[in-house]
Amino acid sequence: MIPCLILGDSLAVGVGHARPECVVVAEVGINSARYLQTLHGARHARTVVISLGVNDSLDIETEQNLRRLRHGVSAAAVYWLLPGVHPVARDAVRDIAKEFGDKVIDVAPLTGADHVHPDRTGYAKLASLTRRGGGGSVPTSAYNAFPPRNIAYNDFAVREVPGVKIWRGPYELNGLPVPPTPPKVPPR
Repeated sequence: MIPCLILGDSLAVGVGHARPECVVVAEVGINSARYLQTLHGARHARTVVISLGVNDSLDIETEQNLRRLRHGVSAAAVYWLLPGVHPVARDAVRDIAKEFGDKVIDVAPLTGADHVHPDRTGYAKLASLTRRGGGGSVPTSAYNAFPPRNIAYNDFAVREVPGVKIWRGPYELNGLPVPPTPPKVPPR
């Protein structure tokens, strides 16, 4: 059994960067229906982190899809990342987590200007919160939570669309570079 598995969308990709010890099965921009069609399979790990539903349109059966995904997961601890927006997905995640006795982490307080994606500090916080049930050490600061910037962030090809800003990982949010968070220095 693997120690840690992260499933889902761009939030899962970001948490995966902050938790390099985990296996990540995620794709930026994927909705729950597409995830079940392309990436779904029985998943067994000590800790599983799930982030899906925020990219679902109103014609997608979000709750049914997330429940189907959860039935295929076997873990000692399951964490759901509650999306910052999308009330249908938020309700579905809460209901399914309650049904299975899983933990829910609300991403809303950690999101940036797009109300969906956290910054580097937010991803480090999510990594810390999901690490509690899965072993491993908590990073001392968000500054060290991600690989160095010279490692490319690759997830899918992006086509530029005029007037639309695209999240490109923990180093760029809505087309703007995200400055590194300096380590906290204790007061003297």
